[in-house]
Amino acid sequence: MPKATASSSTSSSSTPRSQGAPFQNAHVLRRNQACHQCRRRKLVSLPSSADAKRPCSTCIRSHSYAVSHAPPGADLPPHPECTFDESSEQASEPNPQDSPKNRFERLESRINELEALLQEKDHGERSRSRSASVNGFSAPPSLVAGYNDNMQLGVGSFSLNPQTELGLLPSISGLDELAGTTAFVDDMSHNFRHPGHSSFIDMMQQSLPDSPDVGFGMELLAAGWPRDLPGYPFLRHLVEAFFTFTPSASRMFHAPTFLASLSLPPTHPKFPLPATLHGMCALGSLYTAAVSPTPAPPLPVYCEITFSFAEMQIRAARESIEDTLRTTANLFGCLQAQVIVALWYWYNARWSEAYVSFALSLRYAVPCGLNACPPFESISSSNMTRSSIIPAASNVIDDETRRNTFWIAYIMERHFAAINNFAMMLDDEDISQMLPVRGDQFEQGVLVPPNQRQWSYEPNVIDNHLDDQLDPFILHVKAAMLLSKVKVFNGRYRTRRHMGAPDTQPDPAGIPGMPGNNLVQTSPAFVEIDSLLANFKQTLPTQFRDPMAHGVIDVNLFTALSTIHFGVIVLHEGHARIGRSACVSACRILAAARGILNLLYEAYSTSHNLALLGVFPMVCWFAAGRVLIRFLKAAIEAKSEDHMAALRTEVDFFRSVITGIGESVPHAHHYGKMLNDYLVQTCGKEYATVVAAPTLPYRPHTGPTPAQNDQLPTQFDDGPNCLALSAERSSSQSYS
Repeated sequence: MPKATASSSTSSSSTPRSQGAPFQNAHVLRRNQACHQCRRRKLVSLPSSADAKRPCSTCIRSHSYAVSHAPPGADLPPHPECTFDESSEQASEPNPQDSPKNRFERLESRINELEALLQEKDHGERSRSRSASVNGFSAPPSLVAGYNDNMQLGVGSFSLNPQTELGLLPSISGLDELAGTTAFVDDMSHNFRHPGHSSFIDMMQQSLPDSPDVGFGMELLAAGWPRDLPGYPFLRHLVEAFFTFTPSASRMFHAPTFLASLSLPPTHPKFPLPATLHGMCALGSLYTAAVSPTPAPPLPVYCEITFSFAEMQIRAARESIEDTLRTTANLFGCLQAQVIVALWYWYNARWSEAYVSFALSLRYAVPCGLNACPPFESISSSNMTRSSIIPAASNVIDDETRRNTFWIAYIMERHFAAINNFAMMLDDEDISQMLPVRGDQFEQGVLVPPNQRQWSYEPNVIDNHLDDQLDPFILHVKAAMLLSKVKVFNGRYRTRRHMGAPDTQPDPAGIPGMPGNNLVQTSPAFVEIDSLLANFKQTLPTQFRDPMAHGVIDVNLFTALSTIHFGVIVLHEGHARIGRSACVSACRILAAARGILNLLYEAYSTSHNLALLGVFPMVCWFAAGRVLIRFLKAAIEAKSEDHMAALRTEVDFFRSVITGIGESVPHAHHYGKMLNDYLVQTCGKEYATVVAAPTLPYRPHTGPTPAQNDQLPTQFDDGPNCLALSAERSSSQSYS
């Protein structure tokens, strides 16, 4: 390297510094002229007679000092270690006549070449990682195996395949990292204020990679982004999974409107409530392999408590709900978020928290005025009373969304209340609300006047159906109302009978073949509810009797039909005397259990993922399995081999299905264990063998005929040991 002469130094110092050149001492070597060792030690090299040569004087002095002071036997290199950048003399000493513009152009060209190489490398790594695992993450068990952001959902206009390219991101290099980044953020802020430009989220969709990343955050780009939410691409991924796979999600929210609001800036007043988004992230994580599943409770006391992604989102949702309630900013949004939180607790077998959350969700609906619809409001004239503390709905979709949300909260609370003996959170007498409109009318925002709809207070609302206002979701609401009647009867019967209510007094004549003056089944109230349960399915139009009629499972219709059978079991099981030929209750619960079994047979014969049917069908399967186990015990005591084989096959089918779903759903895992424990306690360990994947037995009919129902309890009476079992009060046993 040539020496820097004094004349050159003088000329350099006298030459004015070009615009954009770095501030530096003219007597100091340029950075790329110093050796690597001096740069690493951050030494400043001054030009001298011994400098600017290879090896440099600094390295020569350092090596000489090390040699002279080295301990005996030290292994030192014979020559100084001094390396330089591989650059030509012309590049090392730029032409003074070269303009700054030309130098910047050469630098930008080199930067573009390097960025192109990095993009090719990243693209190759992304392709290999995507082929190795789903979304580039590990693949833990999930409800929807293989579900990722490239999966076309086939539901409406939802698509999880954003066409994005990393190359659309603005280039940010060392030369423009300050000015360029500031301009990038300023351009986005400018788009917030001017509707003529692309929205913030549109820019994000065009500039972000197509794989959702749990760790990606938008905080650097949008200061108003909620603190605990994942970045937009992964948030959108989870929200769309929530809408696609969560039952009735598209009724509690108007999906096109909600997804459009999700594309707004986070500071926009119509941006979704953070609590709602947190809840959707938690539930949506059940359906994707990109998030590790939440472990099934309870954990051993010695285990360290760690919170999964879903648990952290639920905690954030609860905190956001409390903050929103404190400011009364969006009470209806809090109701929607609370319903989602409660459903997540139920999915994860957190029954205590689920009970409280379901109760809160239904109670939140009362101050929102959703349990009653004008003109059925309080007649109080006090100025301090209001029917609702939230503003009136702005349009038809908003109004029907509120009504649907109330009915979903009602359905879930009634479902959960039916599996325990706790009081319900809202009396049916306090509900005067219209039933929902059809799904297509809700999506299109069609106004259906009140005189063309059914009301909850109408006496024949359950078994009287309007042809123009009937769909599976409406039938689901009616089935929940009927289940509520069963729950109210069981919970209030003793009190009402003690008070002398006429409809609770049993018939002194009893039942033919079962004499007795204290049979609850003979009371008028019991007979009325039992008739409603029997008539519900008989009054259904033909197109609503088979949930698999169109080749796929209609989840709402499947759950509604299962609910009716479950209601029969809840009403009759405590009064069934299995082995008594005249016991109507034993006949009814066996027919209901096999009705649930036949629905499960049909569902299992399809390619549908049974874990996506929701939580309550699993409760129905568990209840039906318990009934069949009781009959299996009776068959064992009667030594009826044929009935033992048939009943054991049916019980094992329930066990295998629930256990299989339990691998991904903690709720089903616990119900499978409870059913297995009940089988061991009732029939013995030899009947609780490990079950394999279920197989479909031959079913010559879809359900027992009325004539067969009458003979079911007497089929075991052919042996010497007549099945005269003692009264089993299983109504006091909880399913939860």
